[in-house]
Amino acid sequence: MNRTATETNWSSIPARLKTIPHVGSIAILLALCIAGRLATPNFLSEANIWAVLSISAMLAVASAGQTLVIISGNQGIDLSVGAIMTLSALMVSGMAGASNAELPAAIALVATAGTAIGLVSGLGVRFLGLYPLVVTLGVSFVVEGIALVYAQARPPSMPGSVIEALGIGRYLGVPWVVIVGAVLAVLMTLLLRFTRFGKQLYLVGSNPRAAHSAGIPVSRVLLLSYAGSGLLAAMAGVLLYGFVGSVNLSIGAPYTMMSIAAAVIGGCALSGGTGSFIGTVLGAIIFSLLTNFLITLGLSSALRYAISGLVLILVLFATSRDVN
Repeated sequence: MNRTATETNWSSIPARLKTIPHVGSIAILLALCIAGRLATPNFLSEANIWAVLSISAMLAVASAGQTLVIISGNQGIDLSVGAIMTLSALMVSGMAGASNAELPAAIALVATAGTAIGLVSGLGVRFLGLYPLVVTLGVSFVVEGIALVYAQARPPSMPGSVIEALGIGRYLGVPWVVIVGAVLAVLMTLLLRFTRFGKQLYLVGSNPRAAHSAGIPVSRVLLLSYAGSGLLAAMAGVLLYGFVGSVNLSIGAPYTMMSIAAAVIGGCALSGGTGSFIGTVLGAIIFSLLTNFLITLGLSSALRYAISGLVLILVLFATSRDVN
C-alpha cells in the first residue's frame, strides 16, 4: 500500500511541476547555466552574470511594448519597434547631445513622437482592417526614412552624463539598466494583472467579438496597446543610446526580431490573449544567456546564428504552453 502511494506521488510530480508559473523557462535557464559552467569556469562569474543581466534588461525594456501588442491579439506583431528606437536615439542625440539641461525636453518630445507613431499603427489595424504585420512594417519604413532625414539635418553626438549613467552606470554595484528593467517589470506586471486596461487587454486578445459584446471598448484597448508600444519603444531607444554610448541608423534594428523572440519564448501566444511581462523578461534572459554561451564556446558568428535558430525553435516548443 505504501509502495502504491509512493508511486502515485512520483507520477504526480510532472503534473505538479506544470502548475509552477514559467517552469519551462526556469528549467531552460538552469540548463543553460549548468552547460555554461561545464564549458567554462568563468561562465557564472559575477562579471559575466551582470553582463548577461544588463543585456537582458535592455532587451526586456525593448520587448515591453511588443508584449502589449502580442497580447492584444489578431496575430499582433509590432515591426516598428526597432525603427522607433533608432529615431528616438537620434532625436535625443541631436536635441540634447551632451547637455543634461536639454534632456527633459528631448525625452518629452521623443515620448510624444513614439506614442503618435504607435497610435498610427493602431488606427491602421483597427479602422482600416489591415494586418498588424503589414501596418507596422509600413510604419517602420516611414520612420526609418524620417530617421535618415533627421540624422542628415542634425548629426548625432555622444550622450550626456545622465543618459550615459543610465546605460552603463551602477548604483550600489547594480547596473542602472538592470534597475530600470526591474522597475519596469513591476510596473508592467501591475498594469497587466491589476488594472482594468490589463484585464480588458487579455479579453480582447482572446476574443474581440465576445469582448465587444460584453461592453469592453475594443477600439480604445487596441489603440492604447499600440500607442503604449510606441511609447515604450521610444523610451527603450533613449536607454539604448546610453547603453551603447553612440547612435547610428541601425542601432535599434536588431531589437525588432529580438523583442518578438523574447516575448514568444516567455509564453506570449501569437494568437493573443495569453502571456505576461515576467515571462518576457525570462525570455530575454534565455535569449541573452544562449548568445553568451555560444560566444564562450568560440563558435563563428554563422554557426552561432544557426545553432541559436535551432535552439530557439526547441525553446519555443518547450515553452509554448508555459504561460501564467
